[in-house]
Amino acid sequence: MISMGISRIYLVILFGVLLRCSLRFSVYHQMIAKRVEVSSPFNAWIRAKEGVFLLNIGIDPYDGNTFHESPLFLHFYRFLIEILEEYQLFFVFVLADILTALVFSKVVLKQSKSIVAIDARRLKLKDSNDPTCANLLIKPESTSSNAESIIWIYLLCPYAILPCVAQSTSVFTNLLVAMIFLAATNNHRHLSLFLLSLITLNTFYLILLLPSICLILEHNTQHRNSDRKFRSIIYSLFIFIISLISLIGISILFEKGSLKFIDSVYVFRYAIVSCDASKLLRTNLINQSKMDCVGSNSKHWCLLRESYFLSFITLVNHSIFKPYPTVSDLILFLCLLPQWSHLFRYMRNILIIAGTIVTTSVLAPILWYLWIVLGTANSNFYFGITLAFNVGLILLITDLIFAFIKREFYIENIELYKICKKTNKSPRIELAY
Repeated sequence: MISMGISRIYLVILFGVLLRCSLRFSVYHQMIAKRVEVSSPFNAWIRAKEGVFLLNIGIDPYDGNTFHESPLFLHFYRFLIEILEEYQLFFVFVLADILTALVFSKVVLKQSKSIVAIDARRLKLKDSNDPTCANLLIKPESTSSNAESIIWIYLLCPYAILPCVAQSTSVFTNLLVAMIFLAATNNHRHLSLFLLSLITLNTFYLILLLPSICLILEHNTQHRNSDRKFRSIIYSLFIFIISLISLIGISILFEKGSLKFIDSVYVFRYAIVSCDASKLLRTNLINQSKMDCVGSNSKHWCLLRESYFLSFITLVNHSIFKPYPTVSDLILFLCLLPQWSHLFRYMRNILIIAGTIVTTSVLAPILWYLWIVLGTANSNFYFGITLAFNVGLILLITDLIFAFIKREFYIENIELYKICKKTNKSPRIELAY
């Protein structure tokens, strides 16, 4: 059985590589690389190459509107471009995608086993293994299948294939995120916080992961004393701040004391300079609901207690509300959905959410073509479909949180759950903030 699972994984990896290669070395490569849904000013490979070219001829890449990533990443791209040919570079992106899928699979496998053990202990204390409550438990055998599903989704989903074909630098960002979660799940405090500071240096919005990473580390250490928990969290924050300051100092040394990169990397991200569709959408259409959604989701006590679910919700929030979003941000949480498949039975709007995401994903490039190429539509068509897509993601996050809290409510009120099972009626549960 194990050998069959490994064989399937090898086949999926091979098929994923073939898909990426067939698109990369086809006539559609340039078209994909120019799509606004795939490339942005912060992850386009053409901008990375331009930044390296300017650096090599002695011109500051941050003096203008060309390159918007940190100096450390700029020198990393320079290293890759100088030692590898163009076709070899592409296989570096493919390898990064494969590693990301495998690392996320490892993370989900370990986290799921931990959740299964904790839930089993909670139900045993409350219910003495009553078979009526079997549906509340996560089946242990599902952990391996969920971990395998991560690899399937990440390697075969168009949201992951297109950025790899376009050689988007978000491929490396996603790999770093996966490594952060793996290090935190394995309780490697210093490594996880250093990697988080490294990715924060390049993509400042990912500092939102800091609370969930600290909670994952505390979940693994299992400190019972509140004072020790507090000191441990302070120590984690200290490591992160020192690492971030050190990396900023190294970046300044790379730039020979120049601070121009601060404006180009961080200020540019929140200023409406490049008015593409994704930026205008985020700024003008959904910014009103940003603080309400982020605040209410992150403050709920259930999420603070469940660090793994909080980290997942943080990734969803990040993909919806970050400046200049691309499909690379979506695959970060879409590939992790199988980990929370036990919540699907408690969700209300699965069909609406799935239909919204699929239809808008298909219609978005069509409406863009009608607007830009044929001129038979205007920008409102495209902005409207991207707004509908984001509404679908917001419905997904709220429905998942509701499902998580509903399951927690049933576990905490096990007798009520038994009554509901016998009478085939459910209590009315509403979220209140």
